[in-house]
Amino acid sequence: MTSPAAAIAKRWIASAVSILALASGSLLLAPTAKSDSADSFRAAVSAVRAASSCEPLQYNAIADKVAVIINRSLSDYLDHVADDVPLEDALPGLHDLGYRGTKGKLLSGQAPVDGNSIKGAVVQGYKDIPDCSYTDFGVNVLRNDRTGKVLAALVLAGP
Repeated sequence: MTSPAAAIAKRWIASAVSILALASGSLLLAPTAKSDSADSFRAAVSAVRAASSCEPLQYNAIADKVAVIINRSLSDYLDHVADDVPLEDALPGLHDLGYRGTKGKLLSGQAPVDGNSIKGAVVQGYKDIPDCSYTDFGVNVLRNDRTGKVLAALVLAGP
């Protein structure tokens, strides 16, 4: 017998997967322009969040900048030109750029095409995106020419 909470969780996961499947299908057919990919990424994150009982996530320029910095650090690492390992923790970067919150989370994906890298990041955040303690977000999509991979970074932040 399934508890009511488990049944609700199963329904939420099923609806999130359906939304993600629709979003990723349209992403695979979309052109690979960076702004289109970032817009599609924001839309996919917003759709998953909308399936929860939380308020919508708000775009945040600082979280967006941290996503850019993290993706560039990973791209430099993949190109063997980095001075350090790629950044994995979003919170120090958020604080360095003036975000006053106490929560930060990086979700990322890598794949040969935009849609699959975005899907990877969103699937990785299946528990975090619907977490109401996150209120802000930023995204970045970057192609690494040496590897041919598209890097997708989602930064969630909250008070």
